[in-house]
Amino acid sequence: METEEPTETRTHMRADERRQLLAQAALRVMKRDGVKAASTRAICAEADMPHGAFHYCFRSKRELYAELLSADINVDLDHAWAQIDPTGEVRASIHALLDAYWRTVEADPAAQIVLTELTTLALRDPELRELPEWEQRAYHRRVTEHLERFAALADIEYAIPVALLAEMILAALSGITSSWLSARDDENARRALAEFADVFATYAHRTTR
Repeated sequence: METEEPTETRTHMRADERRQLLAQAALRVMKRDGVKAASTRAICAEADMPHGAFHYCFRSKRELYAELLSADINVDLDHAWAQIDPTGEVRASIHALLDAYWRTVEADPAAQIVLTELTTLALRDPELRELPEWEQRAYHRRVTEHLERFAALADIEYAIPVALLAEMILAALSGITSSWLSARDDENARRALAEFADVFATYAHRTTR
């Protein structure tokens, strides 16, 4: 049976706008009460929409979870490039990129907890199990793109395959994030980021022309 599009919102809001508002409402509910509390009814109530609006915009909760994970993956780090001097110290540039990511974590720790919950839930649910793998591949692709862009701008090459370096960076960021969410030790987290920047910089070398 097809879900009828809510009459009240149909004349005032496009489907993509309604979908975005529902996703934002879902994140608010999850941040406040946890992922398990985010029923379709609770999400629609948070968004001040009729219950039927959810199934008009999302075919399933799986689609909603994918939307939330995708929003996190697509965090815009372009502003970090303004701090990078391609002719300057390689370590400083790598640290600037790591720091740009870290600022998004510090700015909204509750969202990071939600993402951790979503990933754990997905790993336990056969219908959602492919989402963490998809999320990891997408993160890996974004980090790889940043590394390749940096190599082109700074005229460097990496001593190990860029895909492996991207994997190492993801592992470092994941570990620091997990530790920080538990202890909320800002100083220790930033020291760890600086140390990892030193390590990763050893794999980047100026090319000789």
